[in-house]
Amino acid sequence: MAAEQSAPVLSGCSGAGTTTAPAGEGLQHDADLPVNPFVALRVAFGMLLGEDDFRVLMGNPRGKQMLHTAWLHGPGVLWGFRVAREDDQLVVSPGLAVDAHGRELHLDHSCCRSLQEWAAEWRRLYAADTAGEATSTVEAWVVAEFAGCPDRAVPALADPCDVTRQHDDYSRVVESVSISVRPQRPQWPHIYHRVRALLGLEPVEDGDQDVRDAVDAVHAADPYERPGVLLEHFGRLAARDVMDRAPELEPGDVGPGVFPVTDDHAGVVLARLTAEVTDHGACVSVGTVSVDPEVRTALLPTSTIQDLTCGRAPTVFGPQPRADAGGPRLRTGTVQWERGNSRVSFRVTAPIAEGSQESGIEVSSLSGQGRGWAPNHIDRITLHDGGERVVVDLDEPPAYRMVRLVIRGTGPTPLYGRNPLVPFAGVEGGPPGTQDDGHDAVHTVNLSRAGQEGRSES
Repeated sequence: MAAEQSAPVLSGCSGAGTTTAPAGEGLQHDADLPVNPFVALRVAFGMLLGEDDFRVLMGNPRGKQMLHTAWLHGPGVLWGFRVAREDDQLVVSPGLAVDAHGRELHLDHSCCRSLQEWAAEWRRLYAADTAGEATSTVEAWVVAEFAGCPDRAVPALADPCDVTRQHDDYSRVVESVSISVRPQRPQWPHIYHRVRALLGLEPVEDGDQDVRDAVDAVHAADPYERPGVLLEHFGRLAARDVMDRAPELEPGDVGPGVFPVTDDHAGVVLARLTAEVTDHGACVSVGTVSVDPEVRTALLPTSTIQDLTCGRAPTVFGPQPRADAGGPRLRTGTVQWERGNSRVSFRVTAPIAEGSQESGIEVSSLSGQGRGWAPNHIDRITLHDGGERVVVDLDEPPAYRMVRLVIRGTGPTPLYGRNPLVPFAGVEGGPPGTQDDGHDAVHTVNLSRAGQEGRSES
């Protein structure tokens, strides 16, 4: 059940350390932790430094670190933060995460929240008018958010004429974590759509003509050129995507902010709750609760990303990036057996050099009864259709049903192309051949007529 009102939130000061703040001065956001990444302190000899100067001194490096983390890494969990139901409690285990403002969220002990209290607050906000007993399936989100707790009060100087003066103030802010249960998931901007569509992670939409052109260009490139073409279009589309990015504005803002999202959307999703909440009129109870932690975002270490990137590189990039020498190749689907299986012919993509075919082809068959391989003697090999059709005449049909035709582009006596004079390069669409060495083409078939005059399987 979705709602636009403020969420029923169960939260507390749950970070590292023990706070000495009184009960009325618990959770705060980081108003006392300055963030000014673009203002730095300039110190001069004899300068009197006051509170504001020290806030600038602290806020500059803190702001730069938060800015870097928020924009280049985004929110997610680094370790821990298990979420489970234990009796009437929602238990969140210790963990470390980074929120959408680049702040580290560190929980060093388990945090428990009452599901009964959450359900009662949900009823108060969203279902107070329910008549009679009713059960609702409620979807909610467990969110970790940054909170600061003031700590360690110390004596403070004050103006003796100020009747409202404070005689002490807190000297520390403990960076802690607030665990809340919210009806809506914090929104992270939909970014880099063009790049994601190029890599097949999102569908190409009707208005994405630039993405469609890039995909077509990558497909049209030769296999050994595709990595470079892909990189070129990746950079071009990323440049367009990054121009569309902008910080989310707070209500009433007239200029861009600093971070990708506002503070309301900066929390880190830990799990999705699906709970059965029954309203009994005077009270509310919680039934079955399903916890799904797999909806969270996990932030991977750079070293792991390197390993994952390199692990599939050979299959991603395909053949090594080298130019093909232009040798002839076997045309797909052109191998034909004729004349009682005593003749085989095939077509190639470019003319064969006269004379190179004499020892560049082998035919053999394999027994299905363990008799081994039976090589076939070749009477002659002739070239037709300007050298683009090769006909192989055998002295007798293959002895067994399974026949293997090998067209040599390697070894001491391969077929050669006529122009250019380079070795046979294998099958169509295969890896590039060089001017010194090509590739073999192998065609295996089960013939319908077994050896007629040769060896017999009986």
